[in-house]
Amino acid sequence: MKKVVILFVSLILLNSCQNEAADKSRKETGYEKLMNGNKRFIEGQSLNIHHDLKAVTNSSKKQHPFAVVLTCSDSRVDPDIIFDQGIGDLFVVKNAGNVISDIDFGTIEYAVEHLNVKLIVVMGHTDCGAVKAFVSDKNKCFKKHHTHIDDILSSIDHEKEIKAIPKISDNYLNSCIKANTLHAAISLSKDELIKEHHVQVVQLLYDVKNGKVTPL
Repeated sequence: MKKVVILFVSLILLNSCQNEAADKSRKETGYEKLMNGNKRFIEGQSLNIHHDLKAVTNSSKKQHPFAVVLTCSDSRVDPDIIFDQGIGDLFVVKNAGNVISDIDFGTIEYAVEHLNVKLIVVMGHTDCGAVKAFVSDKNKCFKKHHTHIDDILSSIDHEKEIKAIPKISDNYLNSCIKANTLHAAISLSKDELIKEHHVQVVQLLYDVKNGKVTPL
């Protein structure tokens, strides 16, 4: 009888803990979900939620992402893993250098207007190849390759946040990476549709050396 009572009490406590965890998850803001997920990731405690076939079937008819993430195409930068999220959680937009173009605006506006996303994250990262290429091209010979790669560098060059950085500043590369991220965030914040829907826009920086995400 004593064993039955202990088992019964244990089940009650377990159920209580699970409900408490579920309530906490529901109360988290989108931003908190991302930052708490990254904390789990760098501590080696990822939950790997929504990584199974059930998540696929649950989202097969309708998607409900809670955040848009505009970031770089760099293979080391995977928002779903970095933020410990899964299928259907994030609406990810990637391109080299996380620059913002008309196509990207349209993609993000779709998520805001049709998927009711209330959080947009612009995430740059350390050791960004696109920004490194821009910085190393001191003579700004963007057309020397005659490829679309040059269009990316030219786009970065036209950002006023980039132009505001003194060329002789310490750690010019990192300053440019942050300025490039800032440019995209400011541009999105000024978008009429995004303002109309009262969407939060935040800037983050991912460190490819340790996996940590920090606010800018």
